[in-house]
Amino acid sequence: MRGVHVREAALSLLGIFLISITWSVPKASAQPTESNNSIASASESDNTANGNPGGGAGANFSQLMMLIQQTIDPNDWIDNSNTMSPFPNGVYIDPAGQLKHLSSDPRALWLALSTSASELRLPWRTESPLRIVSLRKLDRALGEIAAGGLRASHELKHLAGLSRIEYVQVDVANEDVLLAGPATAGRTGVPQGFYLADLALFVELISSRTTPFGCSIDPTDAGILAAQELLKPVGALKRLAHNPKKFVGQMQDKIGPHHVRVFGMPANSPAAMALVLADEHMKQVGFETAQTPVAIDSYFEHLDRQSDVPAQSLVRWWFAFANEPIRANEGKDRFQLPNRCVALFSEQQWMSLAGLKPTGEQDAAADAFAKGMTESLDKLRDVQPAYARLCAMFESALALQLVLESNGQRNLHAWFPNLQQYGRAACDPQMEPKSVTGLTAWHKLKQGTVVAVVSGGVRIDAKSLASPEHWQSVSTDIELPLSSTRFDGDSKHWWWD
Repeated sequence: MRGVHVREAALSLLGIFLISITWSVPKASAQPTESNNSIASASESDNTANGNPGGGAGANFSQLMMLIQQTIDPNDWIDNSNTMSPFPNGVYIDPAGQLKHLSSDPRALWLALSTSASELRLPWRTESPLRIVSLRKLDRALGEIAAGGLRASHELKHLAGLSRIEYVQVDVANEDVLLAGPATAGRTGVPQGFYLADLALFVELISSRTTPFGCSIDPTDAGILAAQELLKPVGALKRLAHNPKKFVGQMQDKIGPHHVRVFGMPANSPAAMALVLADEHMKQVGFETAQTPVAIDSYFEHLDRQSDVPAQSLVRWWFAFANEPIRANEGKDRFQLPNRCVALFSEQQWMSLAGLKPTGEQDAAADAFAKGMTESLDKLRDVQPAYARLCAMFESALALQLVLESNGQRNLHAWFPNLQQYGRAACDPQMEPKSVTGLTAWHKLKQGTVVAVVSGGVRIDAKSLASPEHWQSVSTDIELPLSSTRFDGDSKHWWWD
């Protein structure tokens, strides 16, 4: 779609498509007592127990399957669509596979009323400047509660409140990986970033041949052609200038739903849905259809400061790894992740970083919004669940990939068989999104009106960033306390400060 730049009587047609992301959930009569950011969902029948056993070959995972089903608090189910929503705004997938938001979510009030004082005093809910999680002990704990027919606790589901991964320790002798960083997410009101379901899925996915994974949401070719036809008749641009709201509504109807593509990972996994949700919200912030407690100038605000509107057809933004080095000790078994793992890139920035020629003309407003969003991500992850989870997934994938790069393993299935199987079973065949409702936005500028349709997505290329060429050797050792100061004498406890 060619951009049409018109001053007063003419307009610039840019592209923006904003999406509604979600997923669905079974119904219950009781009020939920679980966090409104619950983890993985599972179908009522086990569709994965007969899959490839991977590193846990020969093991009986039926009890683990039961654990995953029991982990889903029945009080969290809100309709009969068989899957659950981990997001406070609530989402579902209709019979045609289209993602939609629920109009209301009473669970936020239920959560506020149901969090007990005794639960808030649990050790994992306390803040810590450095919390260490042992994946070997976590895997063992997961297997033990499955064998006992027990439900996973909030402590287990939220990885003891871990807020970010700053350090990674590879312990080959004990077949263990230690993840370390600050813990604040156990407190009420602080977004949960790390989820057992997400980490377990990455144990399944990350290997010596990991391919990029993520999501992409784009308008269909038929929708773009239909929008072009709407602009062809004589007087179309005058109608747009006279009544942009009505015209944009007609244009949105012509463009129709947008296609969701999940690549490199199961489309029906909670992690995939979380990536789509974060991508949706970012675009809504960019085009002023969503608010955030963190002040971020929108794409339209940046356009207002420009003398010219860029003549291009589509605005594209991608979440991807920031190109920053990873600190490594001399033994190459301890790593410090970059202060900023995730960044937002415009198409121009993305193509330039990859050493490719951009496909469109320069869009300074798109570049500026990407820069502002990137600089605000640390603050955003502290106040909004979507960004907390997005950043946590990038850090988890990078940490696990570093483990393989450091010792030449093929994968981590043999080390953590219970986690691997949990990641598989968290997927639900009824939860796969195929399309999203498109949203076309318009904005009045000094020199005319801009109508936009946006594209983009999330791309996690852990293998590329984790390669040794990105390692930065440090002269002093990266020290981590390897013994528990909180649980002395409890060798089975899987986390400590």
